[in-house]
Amino acid sequence: MSKVHYDSSLTDIRPLTPDDKPDHDKLMAEAFSRGKRARVDQPVDETQPRKFDRTSHYGAFEGPRLVAAVTVHDIALHWGARLAPMGGVAGVACTADRRGSGYVGRLLRRALAEMREAGQYLSGLYPFAFAFYRSYGWEWVGEKRITTLPLSLLPARDEARYVTMFEGLDAREDAADAYAAVAKRYRGMVARDETPYPDFWKGALDHRDGRTTYVQVFRAPESGAPEGYFTFSYPQSGDVAAVTEFLAATPRAFRGLLGVLHNYGTQMKTVELIRPIDDPLTLDVMHWDIDVKIRPLFMGRLVDVAAAFAALDLPEELQGSVAIAVRDKNCDWNNAAFKIAVDQGQVAVSRSVLAPDVTLDIQSLTQAYWGWPSLSALRDADRIAVDSEAGYRLLEAILPPARPFITDFF
Repeated sequence: MSKVHYDSSLTDIRPLTPDDKPDHDKLMAEAFSRGKRARVDQPVDETQPRKFDRTSHYGAFEGPRLVAAVTVHDIALHWGARLAPMGGVAGVACTADRRGSGYVGRLLRRALAEMREAGQYLSGLYPFAFAFYRSYGWEWVGEKRITTLPLSLLPARDEARYVTMFEGLDAREDAADAYAAVAKRYRGMVARDETPYPDFWKGALDHRDGRTTYVQVFRAPESGAPEGYFTFSYPQSGDVAAVTEFLAATPRAFRGLLGVLHNYGTQMKTVELIRPIDDPLTLDVMHWDIDVKIRPLFMGRLVDVAAAFAALDLPEELQGSVAIAVRDKNCDWNNAAFKIAVDQGQVAVSRSVLAPDVTLDIQSLTQAYWGWPSLSALRDADRIAVDSEAGYRLLEAILPPARPFITDFF
């Protein structure tokens, strides 16, 4: 049976305003809270900017009725030594009676155009279904390890004496220094201090579910500078505790933090850690009882191909040009052939009339730009077409393999 379409009923797609917030709240309750409504009797501090005012929302209307919405957060990402602007897509919702109408697709295309206008040449989201967002140009990028670790396997460590425990947001200043040192090693970790909203530090460190979040911070013995931390909270039930952030900028911080985890073994049997794909944990402890699951980080997208290439910092010795043809059915500004010219590390991007050296879709280009899976892995999987080996080699040098990682949700 074919789906019913309602496009003829759509009367408006526009940015939402604070006046639309009550209807937006109803839509969010239906889509994400199983109909649970927010309390309306809670006092509002009118001196503070409302959350609804601090991000971008787009809505689809049938007459006066809001039937679908998309939210875009303005998020800065660590991209090695530099920062990259990303439109973080969230709150994608449609009323149950209008799902399958195409409204969300139209909202996503509108949001992509708005992101490009705002200079957000990257986008990211956490999908309810990979296939759905893949059809609009997003693709999974990066991998993470979810490691279930019996605490009995961890030995005591002398370095644990350099760890100090904080509760919740009391650790924010110390954790921020360690976080920044680790984040610069990866592509995609949120630059929390450069992103006004959402408050990612609150999300990472604050207490939740009525339980204390303990933050263990490793300080360098010589200077007292923070070199790493992890967060820990006891579970509501069972013997598996979640360590949502375990970040160490130095090997000694890594060992010291593991030593404190060892100390929790008097109360808990097991912890679950979220770790990057290059996790060195197995160099410290390896056992049959360690369980590791590989999961995608999230889905990314190149919103503006030309701007994304122009933002790259490349080695000064890299020179040459490559012509690429990009297929992007949702963004006509990307659906074109480009000449990528590199001179002394600077990138110039222009439309090309030359035969392409490399042809690929926006999903594959997005993955290669993030660096995992790599361009060579995509080629081995027949995801890209190569007509010039020299051009491909230059593109491979422009987009080398990298390590994406992110610990925040939005």
